[in-house]
Amino acid sequence: MVFRREHAFVPVSFLLCLSLGACESTPAGDGDDAGTTGTTDGSEDTATTDTDTTGDTTGDTDTGVADVPTYWRDTKSILDARCVNCHREGEVAPFSLETWAEVETLAPILAPAITDESMPPWPPAAGCNSYAHDRSLSAEERDTMLAWLDAGYPEGDPADVPPDPEPPAPFEPTFTVSLPEPYTPKDTLDDYRCFAIPWPAEYTEDTFVVAQDYFPDRRELVHHVIAFYAGPGEAAFYQNLDDADPAPGYECFGGPGKTDWSAAWLGAWAPGQQPWRAPEGTGLRVEPGSLLIVQVHYNSLAGSPGPDQTSLGFEVVPAVDRPAAFVPVVEFGWVTGGKPMTIPAGESNVMHSTTLPRSSPIFLYLTAALGVSANATLDIWNASLHMHMLGTQAQILVDHSDTQDECLLYIDDWDFNWQGAYELEKPVSFGTGDSLSLTCAFDNSAENQPIVDGQPKEPETVEWGDGTFDEMCLGIIYVAAQG
Repeated sequence: MVFRREHAFVPVSFLLCLSLGACESTPAGDGDDAGTTGTTDGSEDTATTDTDTTGDTTGDTDTGVADVPTYWRDTKSILDARCVNCHREGEVAPFSLETWAEVETLAPILAPAITDESMPPWPPAAGCNSYAHDRSLSAEERDTMLAWLDAGYPEGDPADVPPDPEPPAPFEPTFTVSLPEPYTPKDTLDDYRCFAIPWPAEYTEDTFVVAQDYFPDRRELVHHVIAFYAGPGEAAFYQNLDDADPAPGYECFGGPGKTDWSAAWLGAWAPGQQPWRAPEGTGLRVEPGSLLIVQVHYNSLAGSPGPDQTSLGFEVVPAVDRPAAFVPVVEFGWVTGGKPMTIPAGESNVMHSTTLPRSSPIFLYLTAALGVSANATLDIWNASLHMHMLGTQAQILVDHSDTQDECLLYIDDWDFNWQGAYELEKPVSFGTGDSLSLTCAFDNSAENQPIVDGQPKEPETVEWGDGTFDEMCLGIIYVAAQG
């Protein structure tokens, strides 16, 4: 396993990356209809990346030079599609790129972020796999933007603006739930808060989530949202965590409060993402009496703290052809302490890896829960990775017994604040004799420590744990029986 770093963020692009969110946009005018899966962004039924956002760059421009891109004809559509859903009034980014006047003022700072590919943020490294709804700039879009900036970012003629692409079909949830009461986040860059929300009592039988969307109340403060659910046997534990905190919800960081996955991943949202829709014929089972645990990451970079009461919408059906589940990929000895995941203080390149065979007990349990035979071939539709503050790189792949390995996801420049789930363009089969391999790299040197009270903390030996200064090495995959 070879990890590599292909680029590093420069200060300007790092600021942009912090502020951009997912930064894939709906067409101009769609505004607040955007929402998701992976932290987590999951599978989605629409994508602006399927649209060619570059115009015809031939002909005269207001500079008098042929073939020079202009704002109205060539780059406005790119900015609208890739950036404006975050960089607009009332959103999470600290400045707007909606109008020509705004773009003209800020154009000089765009090139570094485009060149080092930190704008828009797209963590998966090239060459591992292909993903639906890739929100990064295409090579053509990048070349167009850089040529336009290099030419002095000419405005051009507003009459040349191309028509807006067709908007996505509206999401129509079966029901919507909200945080039980408004919460005013702390005036800080990072406030992680979990909220317990009962699954609607009218659902007295198992239901299957086939689509979901998230509706932040204060979009300028909400960096991302992750939804978990705990079955009726575990619901009381998480409800007690919420009840014990006098403020709305309870503080949470790496997860909702346990590392035993008694609360399963249900979905996620980050700015700019479209509603998540499960692969056709699949869905996530939720039992009656379950509890939603909604983790909201608040970030006050773009706005003053104020009350937020984020909502979530779900489309549910009574049955699906192939029940699915989000499954953890992990070395269980790390979790139990039987095989410590030690990251020594001061070490700058510590690697931990594990292999999970198809014959592992978790997959025997999974196939029984999905209602298929123990030897059934599974499809992997979606993958995500999770570490904390010391993580640098991570990869998850399938070791096929009869063919070459197949990479699911490789993130070569880990940033805890930009997590997501990534839908594969084509599912990867996972059959008898196959295994999953997970590798994570960590930097526990003095130069890579989190800031505490304005100062870098001293390096300490770190193990697996759910706390802010603990670490994890975790993969999550969306799995269903092969159709």
